[in-house]
Amino acid sequence: MTLADLPLPIAYADARQLALVFAPDLAGRLATLHAAYGSQKCVPVPRTLTDGRLMLCADVLTEIEPGGLLHAMWEAAKKELLGRAVEVIPWDEAVAMLPAEPTIGE
Repeated sequence: MTLADLPLPIAYADARQLALVFAPDLAGRLATLHAAYGSQKCVPVPRTLTDGRLMLCADVLTEIEPGGLLHAMWEAAKKELLGRAVEVIPWDEAVAMLPAEPTIGE
């Protein structure tokens, strides 16, 4: 499923069960949008997956509605591009693709 397929608005409890997965070049564009329109009270920080893509918890989508901390950023985004470029997967699947954390002593 892509972001375009996800019905918005989304409830926080539902959003916490999903991950937004995207290419590194899109992360740069999102950082630029956040710098111009975002809030320091909500700074999305993507994590790198083992396949080189990045992920965010979909709970950031609860802040894109009017009055939300990321509303201005969302309004400035090219939603048709985001809709196609962002894959939405179950949170557990995304977490399984995170690189293993080194243990103490390695």
